[in-house]
Amino acid sequence: MTTLSGGNGAGKSTTMAAFVTALIPDLTLLHFRNTTEAGATSGSRDKGLHGKLRAGVCYSVLDVINSRHQRVVVGVRLQQVAGRDRKVDIKPFAIQGLPTSILPIQLLTETLNDRQARVVSFNELKDKLEAMEGGPV
Repeated sequence: MTTLSGGNGAGKSTTMAAFVTALIPDLTLLHFRNTTEAGATSGSRDKGLHGKLRAGVCYSVLDVINSRHQRVVVGVRLQQVAGRDRKVDIKPFAIQGLPTSILPIQLLTETLNDRQARVVSFNELKDKLEAMEGGPV
């Protein structure tokens, strides 16, 4: 059993939304709304998944070993759709054959300096995997 605890605003609901987003195979069924702030006014409530994302690319991934003892990284790329009111593009992907020495964060980010990193685009992720021959995306 795993527990997730923290104070108000710590990110518990956002973390669970990220897990659900990565796990549900039919992403058309996803609908996020803020159910934790019962006393919040409508102006202070967040705007669902769109309200949780900043501009740019975001990933939600799970790194698992399947029943055949193979490592599989499954996830989704989330990105706000420019010019569309509160729309989020959700693209599922899976990476197979990734060496255990490589952490998902090494694939999904580029280190800029000791204190900063940037999230790579989906095309940059594909390029990294092709260069490593890590597997299909």
